[in-house]
Amino acid sequence: MSRKKIANTVLVSLLGTVMVIAGCSKSDPQGEGQPGSGKGSTEINIMTVFFTPEPPGEDDMTKKEIENKTNTKLKISWVSSNNYDDKTNVTLASGDIPELMLILDPYSPQVKTMAAQGAFWDLTPFIKDYKNLSSFPAQSWQNTSINGKSYGIPRVRPLDGSGNFPLVRKDWLDKLGLKTPANMNQMYEVMKAFTEKDPDGNGKNDTIGLTGLVTSDGMGSFVWVENVMNGSNGRWKEKDGKLADTVFDPGTREALVWLNKAYKDGIIAPDFPTLKQSQVREMITTNKAGIFADAIKPSWLLTGQMRKTNPQADMMPLTYLEGPSGKYVPKDSGAYGMYVIPKTVPEAKLRSILQFMDYGATQEGWMLASYGFQGVHYTEKDGVITPTEQAVKDNVGVFVHLFANLDKYERAYQTGIPLDFLNRNKQIIDERAKYSVSSPAVGLNSETYIKVGKDYDKKIQDLKVKIILGREPITAWDDYVGKLKSDAQYQQIITEINNDYKKRNPK
Repeated sequence: MSRKKIANTVLVSLLGTVMVIAGCSKSDPQGEGQPGSGKGSTEINIMTVFFTPEPPGEDDMTKKEIENKTNTKLKISWVSSNNYDDKTNVTLASGDIPELMLILDPYSPQVKTMAAQGAFWDLTPFIKDYKNLSSFPAQSWQNTSINGKSYGIPRVRPLDGSGNFPLVRKDWLDKLGLKTPANMNQMYEVMKAFTEKDPDGNGKNDTIGLTGLVTSDGMGSFVWVENVMNGSNGRWKEKDGKLADTVFDPGTREALVWLNKAYKDGIIAPDFPTLKQSQVREMITTNKAGIFADAIKPSWLLTGQMRKTNPQADMMPLTYLEGPSGKYVPKDSGAYGMYVIPKTVPEAKLRSILQFMDYGATQEGWMLASYGFQGVHYTEKDGVITPTEQAVKDNVGVFVHLFANLDKYERAYQTGIPLDFLNRNKQIIDERAKYSVSSPAVGLNSETYIKVGKDYDKKIQDLKVKIILGREPITAWDDYVGKLKSDAQYQQIITEINNDYKKRNPK
């Protein structure tokens, strides 16, 4: 018997809205992912996070059905996202660790130390026995591994569609007869045209090409300029088997020159150093700016708002931009946290827990955790799923934080998205996968950086902003970089990052 395969993700906020589903798959005739032998249920103590006003209760319908499907009895400690990190630290320090526990930061010093001391099961030799868990992307496992070993089950996320990368007003491109920018020169010309050629057609000189924000210790939504120029996803890039700090890369200098010129030409928001995310998005939705950087998902959120007054509005994510190192777009880490199992759990029960999580990684398990019961919590017609009012009443969707099923198009979706917009987002994600660049430094630690790294970051960022604004010449960057080359403390950070990198990649 076949069933619809919902190529979607869980968004609790989508309850009461329509979401599009595509594709189909065959159910496993042998009961894919079904745990247990039917000889009594397995009790599992779990600690995980919730984001809704209230967590599910003991009589929650979804919980009971998950228990029925997995032959388990779940004792779940739901912890609010507002204080999950604090609760994690206290729980780990106590030594009284639940049998299955979500760790949001696999690379915190506390977690790494405990893993090295044998506090958690090394799942590496077991995962091959679990069809659905072992099908998670290798990168998801790698980017939650510690010293080359998997001490937790990744809470998987799509590899493509996230990160700071430009979204462009396609309707403005069309109106001005411009092509979609494919390199930095074309991007500059589009920004200039958006500023000078009245793309919104109101007869006023009131638009700007590019808007965005920076933080006190980083380039924020302008980081894509450096990344394209460097061909790297973030601060570090692989070079000759080592990690090189892009502070010293010529591309970082070129990015500052590019941004300084754009600022002098008046084609980026003049107040970008003080803008907040809400203000940046408001500049887009009020037709004050035509380009900003974000993940793919907000493309419809913003377009939908604009189409209330302008049916032609269209915020389109770029597929890539070509820089000196070739085509570039960022790739995500493939995971947001992991579930650890303490070594106090016997191996037999470990395998039962892995079987339980393997069921959660099936389409059936994920659909149940995401949407609850068909006919009660949602209806499906012609490939479209519509949550019901009962879904809101029953707080459906919270169990998605326990189960993860990888949908590579997760970030293509948004509330109320039309089919044509959705399909274009999917195509962009498929294209991005051909060029996307991952970060080789996810989770790498440096003791020296922990102590003083942020001070360096703030000094570096402060100088970058001054150069972009023209308050310091580009030679000031050359001078500062020269000093960092002979700064023993800064060089120690680079050494320690590379030492940690070698531990993860012992080849």
